[in-house]
Amino acid sequence: MPVIPKEPLDWLDLFRQQMDELFRYLSTLEGREGFTEKEITPLVDVYETADSLVVEVELPGCRPGDISLSTCCSTLVVEAAVREETGPGVNYICLERANGRFCRTIEIPPGADLDRGRARYRQGLLTVVFPWSRESRTHIREIPIEQGD
Repeated sequence: MPVIPKEPLDWLDLFRQQMDELFRYLSTLEGREGFTEKEITPLVDVYETADSLVVEVELPGCRPGDISLSTCCSTLVVEAAVREETGPGVNYICLERANGRFCRTIEIPPGADLDRGRARYRQGLLTVVFPWSRESRTHIREIPIEQGD
């Protein structure tokens, strides 16, 4: 039985997961003419430690120069292209590894210091670390309404 989200952002995450699943299904259908690359979805782990928030993205076969990493508001954006390297005369019998491009967004929770984030790519694993902010800021505040004439 599926878990019913209680928070609005959890609903958005569930919607994103369902849309990812829908597009993954549509990309498997035959007859998609005009597409030279297919969209892939790398596996992502997000966990927190006492000092930081850690995001790990599996990118086997990806070159560091083909990876783009940025933040927008409170979202981490990971883009890359995994290229197939084959020589002339190669005839695959089995091809299970994904090749193509992707753009993956990961919501970063409040309290993580986006300005001090750092990343490392080693052995096909991209690791992005955001230390927890030293400042205790309120992320929700009320805006007073002025009365008109």
